[in-house]
Amino acid sequence: MTNDKSSLSRANIFNDISKSEASYEDVRATKKHHFYCFISDYNHSVEHKETITSHYHDYIELIYVIQSSVEVTVNKKQFTARSGDLLVAIPGDVHSLTRKKGTVYVCIQAEPNFLFGGVLSNSDLHFIIPYTLYCHPEARLFKASEIDNTDIPKLIQTIVQENSDKRNFYMLSIRAALSSIALSLFRSWDSLSANLSSEVDISRQRGLSKLAPTLEQIDRKYMTNLTAAQMAKDANMSYSYFSRFFKLHTGQTFSEYLNSVRIREAETLLLNDKVAIADIALMVGFTNTSYFISQFKRYLHITPKKYRKKFSPDKK
Repeated sequence: MTNDKSSLSRANIFNDISKSEASYEDVRATKKHHFYCFISDYNHSVEHKETITSHYHDYIELIYVIQSSVEVTVNKKQFTARSGDLLVAIPGDVHSLTRKKGTVYVCIQAEPNFLFGGVLSNSDLHFIIPYTLYCHPEARLFKASEIDNTDIPKLIQTIVQENSDKRNFYMLSIRAALSSIALSLFRSWDSLSANLSSEVDISRQRGLSKLAPTLEQIDRKYMTNLTAAQMAKDANMSYSYFSRFFKLHTGQTFSEYLNSVRIREAETLLLNDKVAIADIALMVGFTNTSYFISQFKRYLHITPKKYRKKFSPDKK
């Protein structure tokens, strides 16, 4: 049974949401900070459901359910997240979400640069998050009974309120709250990893370590003509073995991973209206603008032009 304190905490968050101007339309309003926070308050007819189709990205996403429930699929594993539950999607997770009338949830998305001040790259997350998590998708769902007696609900409330009020130094407060949440999650996953460790997990963790130079090179040189063939040579692997090895340990092909990094960088550049879309494509490593547009739409379900029109600060 949920205690009164926990119910009150969620009620307070809901009240903050009701007073906040944030909405689903503000999803990338804080893109320049490598952090997004928006509220989904779905009020269509009872019969109607909306599904956000399968996608993945290179940042951590937290979905905290305030009211009703959402049906989520992560890496082919289905969950139902109910009021008070917290769902976590890690970089590379292929996930979809279905919501119905009355569903209210907070969505928080943060890149490693925001959480860790540039000390860690996206590829570093492979080593912070125990590999066991990739083998046990159920670890992504934290039930209300697990977190109600922790600081997590209050920290989420702080993030929502700070993002709404935008007082001086609000991003410092948000980063501190997110870092505290991340610490709790990492420790929980670390305990799970210890309980479920196996020779297979250890082998795959070693595999990720072997890929570290490749992932770091992608982070540094994504804008250049990187190829799987060259990466395979640098890693002292055959092309076919490298391709299988990369997919096994990242969940993506080399080109998918590279393109996702390029698209992530393009998102930031698109917020500057003075840079042409064709130039941005070249700046992040795409030599063909049409291909860049198709890949951008594939990853983010919106064209670069519409993205810029919707989220550029100059358009507000």
